[in-house]
Amino acid sequence: MSAAERLPGALRGSGPRGESSARVVGLADGPLGAYVHVPFCARVCPFCPYNKVVPRVGQPERYFEALLVEARSLVQAGAAGTTGFTSLYVGGGTPTLFPELLQPVLDALPVSGERAIEVLPSHATPDRLDALRGLGFTAVSIGVQSFSDDVLHHLRRPHDARQAKDALTHAVGRFDLVDADLILDVEYDDAHAGSFLDDLVTCFQLGVGQVSTYPLMRFGYTAFGPANHDREREHEVLAEATRLAAAHGYERRSVWTFNRPDVPSYTSITRRRFLGLGAGASSFLGRDFLVNHFGVETYIADVAAGRLPIARRLHLGRLGGAAYDAFWQAYSGRLCPPEPGSGVPAAVLLRAATAAMTATGLLTGPGPGGCRALTPRGFDRYHDLERWVTYHLIEPLWSQMLAEHAGEGGRAGWAAPESSRRRRLWALVEALTLRPL
Repeated sequence: MSAAERLPGALRGSGPRGESSARVVGLADGPLGAYVHVPFCARVCPFCPYNKVVPRVGQPERYFEALLVEARSLVQAGAAGTTGFTSLYVGGGTPTLFPELLQPVLDALPVSGERAIEVLPSHATPDRLDALRGLGFTAVSIGVQSFSDDVLHHLRRPHDARQAKDALTHAVGRFDLVDADLILDVEYDDAHAGSFLDDLVTCFQLGVGQVSTYPLMRFGYTAFGPANHDREREHEVLAEATRLAAAHGYERRSVWTFNRPDVPSYTSITRRRFLGLGAGASSFLGRDFLVNHFGVETYIADVAAGRLPIARRLHLGRLGGAAYDAFWQAYSGRLCPPEPGSGVPAAVLLRAATAAMTATGLLTGPGPGGCRALTPRGFDRYHDLERWVTYHLIEPLWSQMLAEHAGEGGRAGWAAPESSRRRRLWALVEALTLRPL
């Protein structure tokens, strides 16, 4: 008998207060999107900071069985509401390694909106893409990173330039949205006669709906290790990318994405409320930020024992939740007036942020619906803010979580630059927000 058959009903909490699935769902203050994390890779890319492992024999089957239990428990507790999750994003890792194991999990998650999945270029063959479409996916994000074999070798990617181009060619027309991910590493790009801007133009010429241009984040615990960033040079390259996008009929839709005007934006990180499932998945429920155990075996063991696999609950409160909303709204390139019923803290914070950013030239005047767009200077400042948040809040959390399960994947713990300063800041954040499960 499988774990899914043995464990009817809601999972119970494992912490001091023992939160059930229903309690987790009850923390949400609005409709939820769903994020599913598949942490398996055939090999690990040295720059990647995300939770991932090379699977052991039999581990994927046990993991997806646990994932199915978690999904059913949360849906039974009402996580999908009456109309289904607002969206679904499946990331990793390499989610397309085990599509046959993923299908039962997808079947357990009712979704009313977009369904997106990350795809490795070497997996983006016509047959595999048709199979993903058959699973209900309407959008794919293809991890191209570059069309230069030299850059791909530098990044240790498991595909070549030809496969990257073929992947996009096969995907365009099969899905409502095709996103191509490119990595911007200005230090390497400038030292090797650069290919990033050429790669961007290639994506435009291939007709993808969206191009995501992520600056390389050098987390201290990755094989690439920490490094300083040339902020001004990154600003220059992204400004030129914006010019090239306009010349090819694309628009800068967010800080790091460019879209065709007729194509909707999509990203895994700007859902207003989302529920994360799987090892290392996070959830933002409006006032609370939850993180599942990063360890795959710990995650499986918790679910098999009937426990929720949540390792951290950070309670942000009304004001912190409003700040989170404003931060990701700005990532999308604009700030809009508070929605009715958003509450006094959110309304005050959003109005204050809008006024300050407008006064300092970071936002334009009001447009349709009272929304204000980021100016070029605003995009530059947000780019810098996003990097600060990544290194001072996200990296410390992930480093801490990975260190708790270092034995599972042989992963190092804290190795970030300026570690003492970041540790002090993170200790303060934890002291203010950490709550028992």
